[in-house]
Amino acid sequence: MPAANLAILDTSVYVDNLRSGRFKQEILDLKFVIRCSAVVLAELSRGARSRPMRRFVDELAKNLRVIAPNEREWIQSGQILNRIVAAKGYDINKTRELHFDVLIALTARRIGAYLITCNVDDFTAIRETLDFNLVCW
Repeated sequence: MPAANLAILDTSVYVDNLRSGRFKQEILDLKFVIRCSAVVLAELSRGARSRPMRRFVDELAKNLRVIAPNEREWIQSGQILNRIVAAKGYDINKTRELHFDVLIALTARRIGAYLITCNVDDFTAIRETLDFNLVCW
């Protein structure tokens, strides 16, 4: 299957959908093969307070192919963050917040996947420094 048919859903899509069902139909209608970022799983696990939420995260990991950042992407993520911070003047808290998003973007780029997010501002800022396929909901 061509790489253009791949997509990674950002944490923000899962969280918004779990809270409100906001993207239920959009997710069902996707014409992509979904891959799951290990970084997204980590973010979801970090916030999984209930048994059903932990079960949801476990099911994602079990049922989707999980893609993890490699060593080169970890190194690049620091360099990219450095450029973003220099351009935008973000503080240390915002820099930490963006780090996982940069890793998700780098991973999507490597596999040729679209990154689908509703975190428009952060991923648009990242895209100013890193070219990757982005879909904002």
